[in-house]
Amino acid sequence: MMKEVLVDEPVETLIRVMPNGDVRPTSFVWRDRTRYVGDIGRSWEERVDGKLVRCYLIQAVDNNTFELHWDAGENAWTLHRAWLRDLVA
Repeated sequence: MMKEVLVDEPVETLIRVMPNGDVRPTSFVWRDRTRYVGDIGRSWEERVDGKLVRCYLIQAVDNNTFELHWDAGENAWTLHRAWLRDLVA
């Protein structure tokens, strides 16, 4: 059973810039643990606090699901929410 958790914490994120300029997260550190991206589902843009951010729904290799937000203007990444299989975050 998965539990949805609202997080809204800044995270350090490694990315890959694709030849067409798209940015794709490859891993991020949350609560002293590196989470590796296994698959990127959908991505979209939305306004958060008046800023346009890029949102990524990702599946980590540990089978947990995360929503990452990227503010390109400040080059800042935020883990917005998580769907955790194990309740240990």
